[in-house]
Amino acid sequence: MDKDTLSKQLNSQGDDINAVRQAHVTREFKEHKKRRALIILASYPFLIIGKIMDVVGDYVVIKAEVTNVNELDGETFNIHIDSIEVFYIQKPGKPVIPDIRGEDDD
Repeated sequence: MDKDTLSKQLNSQGDDINAVRQAHVTREFKEHKKRRALIILASYPFLIIGKIMDVVGDYVVIKAEVTNVNELDGETFNIHIDSIEVFYIQKPGKPVIPDIRGEDDD
């Protein structure tokens, strides 16, 4: 959805901004299954980088590569769309999500 369309939706009478946000975020994740994503949450574990596996209702299923807690790396998370504060989905031609653990560095 482009910025103008979203703006019109938000300015329309009777629109629930939370419903519009949830629909937009859900659609972004659905359209980019199997891509890498960086997700920042307000609650623990705060940061997840991994592959979008699925979207089920208002949950996104992420197979974590890296979290801010080493013991949770490699786990699968079901994240409620409303708990996502910030996200970035890696797309062709756009910046790559870096390896924050630095394991590729020699």
